[in-house]
This record gives sequence, C-alpha cells and structure tokens, in this order.
Amino acid sequence: MKNRDTKFWLGFILVVVGSLLIIDNFGFFYFDFGHIIFSWHTIFIIIGAVMLSRCRNSVWGIGFLVLGLWGWGSHLFPQFFHFVWRDFWPVLLIIIGFAILFRKKNSHIHAEKQNIADTPIDHTTQTEEQFLDISTFLTSTKKRIVTDNFHGGKITNFFGATVVDLTKSKLATNEQVLEITCIFGGVEIAVPRNWKVIVNVSAVFGGVDDKRYSEYSAVDKAEGVLIIKGSVVFGACEILHYA
Repeated sequence: MKNRDTKFWLGFILVVVGSLLIIDNFGFFYFDFGHIIFSWHTIFIIIGAVMLSRCRNSVWGIGFLVLGLWGWGSHLFPQFFHFVWRDFWPVLLIIIGFAILFRKKNSHIHAEKQNIADTPIDHTTQTEEQFLDISTFLTSTKKRIVTDNFHGGKITNFFGATVVDLTKSKLATNEQVLEITCIFGGVEIAVPRNWKVIVNVSAVFGGVDDKRYSEYSAVDKAEGVLIIKGSVVFGACEILHYA
C-alpha cells in the first residue's frame, strides 16, 4: 500500500509541476517558476515528502519539508521572508542534532535495552530481548548482534557508514521492524538465510540493493518476520547474506 501511495504522489507531483512549467513558459507568473522548481529547496521538499510517505512521524521528513517550503517562501513572498539561504542553512544541523537526541523509541518494546559494543565487527556481544539503536554521524559503526530474540530497532546514518551483522541472531516471533534513515552515507545489513525479510525502503537520489537468496523451505517455517523500512537519500542501503 505504501509503495502505491509513493507512486501516486510522485506521479501527481510530476503532472502538477509539468503543468505549471508550461504555464510559466507563457509568462503567466510574476516570478521565475523554473528557477524555484529546479533548486535545492525543491529537492528538500521531495525528500521530506517521500520520508513522510513512509513514516508520518519522521523528524527528518518534517525537517526537510520545512526547510524546502521556507526556501520557496523566500522566492514567492520575499516581503515576509527577509533572509537568504546562506544565513539559515545551519538550521539543518540543528534539526539533525534534535533528531539524534530526541528520537522516539518504539513503545511496544518494554524490555530494557542492553548495551552493544560499537567496536570492530569481530567483537561479539550476546544479549537477550535485543533492540537495535544505532546513530552514525560523520563516522563508521560496525556491529555483530548475537541474540535469540531480535526485536528490530532503528538505524540513523548521516554522512557515515553502518554495518550490521545479524547472521548469528534469531528473530523474535511476529512482525519486527527495523527502521532505517540513511542520508549521504551507506548502510549494510547481513541477515540469516532462513529469515523471512520484507524490504520496504524508499530511495531518493540513492539506491536500495537486496542481494539475498533465501532458503525457501526454511523461510516458510519461520515464525517471525523482519520488516526493513525507511528512507535512503543520496546514499545506499544493501541487504545481503554473508558466505
């Protein structure tokens, strides 16, 4: 359903923008509509809209959308927006900081989170009731998770690289969600071959590469499902099996 919603809005936006550009070519606007459309502000609006279509409570999506609309406002209504973009771009850094500090935790997980080492991936920490919570900013993070009851979690990656190895873990029953937000970076997730995994990640100026080949007989018997969802913007997400 979410894929259909994303395609609908993408098609709708293209039709509207194309129609407005045709009108602009005939000089019906008092401003340069083409200059506004083909700008960073529009890219921010598209990024924010896609993120919010995947997750309505996405702080990143709201932040990008607000910045984009604010930029549009400076062109459309200059009498109300007495600023230039170069003076206010640090707002993006502030939004990123608040997003990292005040990310909303999944309320359905009542078990206390256990600490996982952020040291190289050959270091293994085994815990129960595992819930992943990784924030990577201008650096790299590598984790190998060993648990008999993996509950999903969140991965936030901004200008960095995150590698998560789940091949030694077992998935909890029912549906578990792993939410990814990757902006200007890369995320690699390795899952066991017998896991049932649904990938529902959208990409804007980026890519999502699912390299898995599952053991279907084992997958059919799986009691749990891992849903990987989220957004990749100017980055890459890869889901694979290790040899």
